[in-house]
Amino acid sequence: MNEVKVIILCDNINGTKTGFKQDPGFSAAIKINNKIIIFDTGMYQNNLYNNLKMAGIKAEKVDAVILSHNHNDHTDGLFAILNENPDVPVYIHKKWEKAIVFQGIDIPDKNRIIVEKPGKQPDLSENLLITNPLYSIDYNGINEQAVMIHLKNSFGLICGCCHPGLINFLEQRSILGIDQKMPFYIIGGMHGFYFTDKQALELKSKIKTIILCHCTENISVFKRQFKDNCESGILGKEYYFE
Repeated sequence: MNEVKVIILCDNINGTKTGFKQDPGFSAAIKINNKIIIFDTGMYQNNLYNNLKMAGIKAEKVDAVILSHNHNDHTDGLFAILNENPDVPVYIHKKWEKAIVFQGIDIPDKNRIIVEKPGKQPDLSENLLITNPLYSIDYNGINEQAVMIHLKNSFGLICGCCHPGLINFLEQRSILGIDQKMPFYIIGGMHGFYFTDKQALELKSKIKTIILCHCTENISVFKRQFKDNCESGILGKEYYFE
């Protein structure tokens, strides 16, 4: 596979394309192998509904939803899709039901697909992989999964909030069979994470682009470390991994 398109559907960190409504949560559309997969669904249904329409995506045409973690700003827009697409599969991790603060909406049982093992999932693209759920002490404890996309000569990593830390998600490459020498794209929220300067120097030659969204707190550190290869995400903008 040579190219994947990712569209930011919910965010409020930086600029916004005309007609899109800012949302305090995160969501992105992944267009891959003629499928549309929604990663996280933001906080407010009305915002996601509007932004899907602005992006030219019909909810009834969505093939699947993947939720990174059970916080309301990543789950509560879900019914903008379920209302129009009541049978869409919703991929959640196996530790989803652990009681947490800021817990999101209930997901109907008929839609739930629990990711038991990391890697490729039935009915999703052969090139799309889901990581293990990783634990973070943030907000009294939260488990989070991320998505990796295997391209011809690189890969993409999409994070919701990156509570467990970006380094820990990158370490999932070996489990998912991704060559650690491959360059990569990153898009999503980074929360309080930042690379040490030593880590950044070691990774700099491999990072093609890092796009900071949603909850990222250390934008200035990322931009100092990665300069022109780092940018703040724009709500409604299309990004290409190739």
